[in-house]
Amino acid sequence: MLRIPTLCALFALAPLASALELQPLALYQSGFAAGTEIISVQPSTLRVIVSNSAEGLVDILQLDPAKGLNRIARHNLVAEGAGEITSAIFHPSEDIFAVCIRNSDGLKNGRVEFRAATDGTLLNTVEIGIWPDSLAFSPQGDFVVVANEGEGYMRDGEGFRSGEGSISLIDLRSGVATATHSLIKLPDLAGVEGATQVEHQRLLERMIEGEELKIPFGTGPEHIEPEYVTFSPDGARAFVSLQENNAIAVIDVQQGKLDKVFGLGTVRHAADIVDDGKYDPSAELFALREPDAIAVSADGRYLISADEGDTDPKIAKTKAGLPSGGGRTVSVFDAMSGELLGDTGSQLDDKAAEAGVYPDARSPNKGSEPEGVVSFDAFGKRLVVATLERADALALIDLDQPAQPQVLQVIGAGEAAGSGNLAPEGLAHVEQNGRHFLVTALEKSGNVALFELVK
Repeated sequence: MLRIPTLCALFALAPLASALELQPLALYQSGFAAGTEIISVQPSTLRVIVSNSAEGLVDILQLDPAKGLNRIARHNLVAEGAGEITSAIFHPSEDIFAVCIRNSDGLKNGRVEFRAATDGTLLNTVEIGIWPDSLAFSPQGDFVVVANEGEGYMRDGEGFRSGEGSISLIDLRSGVATATHSLIKLPDLAGVEGATQVEHQRLLERMIEGEELKIPFGTGPEHIEPEYVTFSPDGARAFVSLQENNAIAVIDVQQGKLDKVFGLGTVRHAADIVDDGKYDPSAELFALREPDAIAVSADGRYLISADEGDTDPKIAKTKAGLPSGGGRTVSVFDAMSGELLGDTGSQLDDKAAEAGVYPDARSPNKGSEPEGVVSFDAFGKRLVVATLERADALALIDLDQPAQPQVLQVIGAGEAAGSGNLAPEGLAHVEQNGRHFLVTALEKSGNVALFELVK
């Protein structure tokens, strides 16, 4: 489980930090070899929930600044073959967590389960859309929004059929027991500036009936794939990343409807795109951003995206000038207008190389691969932390100048968790008494790492 003494001894030998940096604090070991994925912290209690999709369970941990992470409950929720947990999140203040579970039939509706965090008692089940992938409570806990990715595919004659992507809005204002659900359908994105269009000639890699295939990707509802949800600080709007569509859907929560969709455009910056055993950012990357996780700054002014990528061009990009999939960046947009303000360019990979964690084998395909992201204010600064899944690392970013976000540090998750394939994915931030903690789920190791931001 928790291993602190050796880490504490390491800290005692380390020099005092003179600038903002992330430092490893503790490690929780789940006992499973892999599967820890999505993570959420309840600020009022410092309880942490982490899902394990491979095992069909969630662990409830207690974050103690002096003792690290200890498991206080484990709830087995999904039997083998009965679906898959895709996300889990704590209610902001009550003894409740919610999980979204996709149906074992990828073309049927999924569900959200609301449960008591202490003993796992099922409080309510709400049927939602197809293939739910992410969910979030509003800051006040009165709504839940779910990104229904609709990712399941099946053969249909000579072609393929997919479920439609959608967004679920669950109204909890009368309590969990009487929750009501509405499904927000998404329009064809043809002509949406900055979003993926037919002329981009995209292919998706999907597993269909046990075979990995490349599927042509269009702009219609059956090809819209909502990925991740976050709220504005006032709870009035929910932002949903449409990863493969390179766009953001904005939901008017009170009205229960789609407000708008804005595209995210492309990046051009120096990059290493050759697997040759060394870091050489001498080429230019031209890519669609295609973000996974997104976050909103504490003041609500900025939307921040972790530009992981997921599609490939139908024709080799070097021959046809088509964009790659994945910006390898963290990007900043005006949260109201959707206007691009700036991005990190090549800094994530540059800093990963400096830290000795750049994954050169991934150079032809998404580099360090930013995936999770959180934004918060600390020590008088506006900050962002992102997980770099393929670099097995976290990046600390200064957002005081949104047009020029500065990567301050890349630290290997292995500094808290040991070496090996770690794949940090889910990420959460919590503050207590002026101390700032970052908790990340290490999908490929089955563990959870705790870091602290120090000055």
